[in-house]
Amino acid sequence: MLKVTKFGGSSLCDSAGFSRVREIVLADPARRVVVVSAAGRRHAADHKITDLLYLCHAHLQYGVSCWDLWRRIADRYREIRDGCCLTLPIEAELDAIYAAMRRDTPQDWIVSRGEYLSARLMADLLGFEFVDAKDWLLFDAAGRVRQAASYAALGSLADGRKIVTPGFYGALPDGAVHTLPRGGSDVTGALAAAALHADLYENWTDVAGVLAADPRLIQNPAPVGQLRYEELQTLSRVGMQILHEDAVAPVRQAQIPLRICNAFEPEKPGTLVRPQVEPDGGQICFAGRRKLAMLRLSCPQEPDAETKLADVLEQARLSPFSMQSVCGELTALVPMEPGSERLHRLREQAAQALRPQACTLRENLSVLAALCRSTAAVPELLRAVETSGAPVHLLQKCGACALLLVNDSQYEQSLRAAYAASRNLHD
Repeated sequence: MLKVTKFGGSSLCDSAGFSRVREIVLADPARRVVVVSAAGRRHAADHKITDLLYLCHAHLQYGVSCWDLWRRIADRYREIRDGCCLTLPIEAELDAIYAAMRRDTPQDWIVSRGEYLSARLMADLLGFEFVDAKDWLLFDAAGRVRQAASYAALGSLADGRKIVTPGFYGALPDGAVHTLPRGGSDVTGALAAAALHADLYENWTDVAGVLAADPRLIQNPAPVGQLRYEELQTLSRVGMQILHEDAVAPVRQAQIPLRICNAFEPEKPGTLVRPQVEPDGGQICFAGRRKLAMLRLSCPQEPDAETKLADVLEQARLSPFSMQSVCGELTALVPMEPGSERLHRLREQAAQALRPQACTLRENLSVLAALCRSTAAVPELLRAVETSGAPVHLLQKCGACALLLVNDSQYEQSLRAAYAASRNLHD
């Protein structure tokens, strides 16, 4: 059995974190491939190493010394090395990196050094081989992952070995380092799992998997034991901060199970994501998207209303959260960020383009999304929200989620009412 494990920056912020990761990896012989991020924040006032490296690059662009920033970065990795009682002579690498950081040094190379240094130390700590990501994660000239070539390269490098590889970056055809977007280490981990046909991809972070609601709004929300890949994708789309779709696609395509785990509580099972899950009586969890406006048009005689409204939104450079047409009633939910004046201009443009019988704009709304495996639960949730005093302006379906549109000022009230009702349904 092979498990590919990825550890985020919060798990690797200091020597204690590195030691904790070592215990997790060595506790299971199947964990033979490890992907690591750069060191993260140790506390709220701290800085992520990657953020400091971006600042180093910015300083260099303006001809300003980045020595003080670099010293903080180097000190962090020396502290990790010393705290883990390692003998890796990392000073030579630190000196070489700083010497290479000039005004014309590519940003991608500079900001990738955090992952590189984390992987060097982790490989030494585990006694695994270090495999540089630039030797297997290959991009084309446009920055797209060359999946087949990358998979073949890693398959050859990892063949039967125990390895540690950095996340976040790879190499362009000319050998130059190229980085993925923020959160790219998650993508690296998923690509590694798919490349090696892993039996399981473990993504270790600082939360106990997916929770049934936002813990900032609901005290001790229940953990979600299992999800289908489609459900995870829907929850991400409607506002739950989990893994980006790009970080799931490789393992989803390869039908490899994904487990989201908490490195600070490794004994907890976390959330298992796979193509199919066992029925559990209609598990419910909640996500939300705040600060939306609803544009509603009545166009019973216009067969191309949805296409025309999509054109209006594209011209206005607005990406709708959702758009739905039912019996000539067209509804689009759009972000409030552009401001009230621009939204009212959008309403006028839509009215001119579609000539609807009616056209209304309602602002300051939020979507409460409820993932329900049984449609029988939806009326109970709707009743609970409205009984709490929060009117539901719209009810839509989005994949396995029911979307309840409520006033933004009543979003938290609606969530608490719906969550309480969902617990009663389970009980």
